[in-house]
Amino acid sequence: MLLLFLKSILIGLSVAMPIGPISTLAIKNCLTRGFKIGFATSFGASITEGFYGFVATGGLIFISKFLTTYVSEVKIISGAALILLACYEIKTANKISTTEIKTKARGFWHTVFFTSFLTLGSPMTIALFIGVFATMTGTVLTTQEMGITVLGIFLGSVIWAFVMCGTVATIRHKLSQTWMARVKIISGAIIGSFGLYGIISVLA
Repeated sequence: MLLLFLKSILIGLSVAMPIGPISTLAIKNCLTRGFKIGFATSFGASITEGFYGFVATGGLIFISKFLTTYVSEVKIISGAALILLACYEIKTANKISTTEIKTKARGFWHTVFFTSFLTLGSPMTIALFIGVFATMTGTVLTTQEMGITVLGIFLGSVIWAFVMCGTVATIRHKLSQTWMARVKIISGAIIGSFGLYGIISVLA
C-alpha cells in the first residue's frame, strides 16, 4: 500500500510540474495577486487531477467513456475559455494596483472552481492522463487501493502547488508594477497559445 501511495504521489507531481496554461496562470496570479490566489489556481487544478486519477483507476467507467467520446468538444470549450482569459489578461495588464491585489485576493473559491474547469479540458493534462489510463488498463483495484491512488495523485499535485507558489510569492514584492504588467502580457500570450493549440489540435 505504501509503495502504491508513493507511486501515486509521483504521478501527481509528474502531472502538475510541467509548465502548461494552468501553471502559467498560477505563477502570474502569485506575482500579481499574491500566494492565496496563486495557490487557489493550482489547488483547482489539483482537484481536477485527482478526479482524473479517480477515472483512471476505474472509479467511474461511464465518465471515462464520456471524456473519451467528447474530448474534442471539451478541448474546444476549454481552448476558447483560455483564449478569452488571455485577452483579458493582456487588456488589463496596466491596471495592477495594491488595492486591486487585495480585492481580488478574496476570490479564492471562485478561482478554484474556474481553474478546475480549465484543467478539465487542458490538452496537456489530458495527454498526461492518457498515459495514466494506459497503465491502469486491465488493472483491477480494490476500493481501498483506488482511494490511496486518488489521494496520492491529489497530494502530489498539492505539494507541487505549495512549492511553486511559495517560491514565486517570495519574489513578487521585488517586482515593480511595470514588470508585473509585463508578466501579465507574457502569461496571457502563453495561455492564449495553449488555448489556440487545443482548438487547432481538434480542427486540424
